[in-house]
Parts: sequence; structure tokens; C-alpha cells
Amino acid sequence: MMATCYKRVSKKHPCRICGKPDWCSTTASETVSFCARSTLNADRISRYGWGVYYNQNSDSDFTPPFYHSFTRKKRTISRVAIASAPIRDRVYRKLIGFAPALNNSRILDGRGGLRERGISDDLRYGSLPKIVNKRQILVERLIRELAKEEPSISLKGIPGFWKNEGGEWRLWSRFNSSDDLMLIPFVGRDGLIQACQIRFMKYIEGRSGNYVWLSSAKERMGCGPGSPLHHARPGDCLDKPVLVTEGALKAATTQRFLTDRYIVGNSGVATAHGEIVKTARRKPLEIAFDNDSYTNPQVARALAALVRLRRSDEVRYNYNEKVRIVTWDRSIKGIDEALLTRALLQYLTVSEWLKQLSPECFDQAGEQLSLQDRKEAAGRLRYESIQ
Repeated sequence: MMATCYKRVSKKHPCRICGKPDWCSTTASETVSFCARSTLNADRISRYGWGVYYNQNSDSDFTPPFYHSFTRKKRTISRVAIASAPIRDRVYRKLIGFAPALNNSRILDGRGGLRERGISDDLRYGSLPKIVNKRQILVERLIRELAKEEPSISLKGIPGFWKNEGGEWRLWSRFNSSDDLMLIPFVGRDGLIQACQIRFMKYIEGRSGNYVWLSSAKERMGCGPGSPLHHARPGDCLDKPVLVTEGALKAATTQRFLTDRYIVGNSGVATAHGEIVKTARRKPLEIAFDNDSYTNPQVARALAALVRLRRSDEVRYNYNEKVRIVTWDRSIKGIDEALLTRALLQYLTVSEWLKQLSPECFDQAGEQLSLQDRKEAAGRLRYESIQ
């Protein structure tokens, strides 16, 4: 019965939240979306860090049966406020140091691994144990070492850590994983690790990797990380143009090639828009999301929403800097792969980008942008059609 209530997203019906065609799910009536990549403004966060969103435009009041049990459980779960950035940074660096990526050859050299992405600084990344008992051993070691260095520091308020019914600290999931787990830090502008993502390393042809936050939002004494923005090289010259792409790994690869840019990575096309705009204030902004905004209406809509927010910021703070959409060979998905294969990058104005969208994508982007943008793009299309 339950199996018939839900369906996977697809290329024809991508996720309403992140715009991607894989990993995420929705109810059969599309009244609830389950996003594996974003938790920004989510109505709920699942035990595994997925964002759960109710479709506000739906006339249905359908709620999945298990959410009634979540609602009852919510009254008994005690949550805590997120710890300060310096404390989170201290704990996460210890965690990665105790479980480095170099312990796992699949994370280093497998499909989608660090070497394939051109990332040589593997000490920045971790390898989370697949087995619950091994994660528990890691937690106990972490507690001992932190107590030696600074007894006042605890795991309280660190996303990913929580206490079981016996009052013992636990890390992430209650269950074993069948897959290798890469631990990816999201670093703030101050150089401190704000949160971590987990990448499941199993390779599936035609799909991107599955990313979830290292979160404990639905567990006792746990909390979630939100959707922070990752800065690939914090402290670098802030006068450079700011380029935003999807994810910390893409940002790391892009920064290696585009050293004249200040690279940031969000956790999905619809996330961290406010932080992106703030970082790029009074500087040129280049948007290099995955190369599917031309055919995926949800991605086009999210990208246009970022452009709209940027324009509002320009008016509020009285500046006028370029906004460009970065694109490349349409057969290549991400900017990291484009750079690794030496594909030519193109920098489009917003109007030039709109002109190349499919009709459905154009409509979705147009809803987010001003009437003038749509008129200009439509005028160009009419002009070219009669030439």
C-alpha cells in the first residue's frame, strides 16, 4: 500500500525543489516533495537529512501516513541550538582527521572520486565509516581527544551528532550503509567548516551521486546544518568576480582551473541565494549551475530567482555589476567536467540566456524576472526569426 503512494523523480518530472531528475521523490499526487539535495525552507527534515516540502499550490490536504507518527514524535524529541562556528569547525576537523579520505581507495580513485575530479588535497575530505559500531568507536575517540584538549567542548549542537535513549552520543544514521561514504566539508567565508555533506560513492550510469547533509535534525539532542554556502578558497582576493556552482566538489575543481575567480558552491540550484548575493555584492557574478537550465524548467526558474535577488540587491545597495550565465557544450553536465575536458566556456548575458531556453523554461524563468527582461528576450527571438 505504501509503495504506491510515492514515485521517483525523472527527466520529465524533475524534483520541484532542486530541479534534478534523480534521487529525489514525491507523492503520487505531487503534494509532498522529498529533496535529497536541499533543506532550505523545508517544512520538515527527514531522519537522513532530506528536505520535505509541502506543495503550497495544491488543493489536496494529503499527508503521508508516516508523517502523523513524525508529528507525534516531534513532541518528545529534544533539539538543541546549533553550536558556534569555531566549535563546529574544531569538531569537524577532528572528525576528518580521525577518518581521512586516504583510508578509502574508492573515495580517492573511484568513479566520481577526488582524483577523477582533479582534487589532490585529499586531507580536506573524510571517509565516514559505513558500520554503526565503527562510527560509535569514532565518536568515543573524538570525545576523548576533545576532552584532553579542551574539556568545555562537547558534541552538543554539532549537526550529525545526537544522543540515544541511554544518553550516549551517536553519529549520523542508526543504520549501516552498504556504500562508501565521502565526508565533504562546507567552509564559510571565514575559513571555518560550517557543516559537512555525505556523498554515497556508488556509481549509477546516467545519475549523479547522492548527497545528503551530515544531519541529526530528527534525533534526540540533535540539530540540522541548514544550507550553508561553501567557499572554495576563503581569504582569497575578494575583488575577483564571484562564480557560483553546485556543490563543494565542483567548486574545488573549478577553483583549480579558474584562479582569477572567487568560487563558491551551494548545495543545489535553489539554495543559499541570499549568501551568494551577499558574497558577490558590488562584484561581477557568474552563475555556473549544471548545464540543464535550457531544458529543465525547475532549474531555469531557480537560476532566474537568483538573478532577480541579485538585481534587488543592486538597487538596495546602489551598484551595477555584470551578471553572466556560464555555459559550455550541452552534452557535458557540470562545469567541473567541462574544465577537466578543456571544453570552451561561454559567458552569456541574462537576455542571451533567456533566448536559448525552451518555451517551458522561458516561461518559468520569465515568472521570476521582470517584464522588461521577457520583452527584450522575446524581441531578440522575433528579430532573429525574420533575418
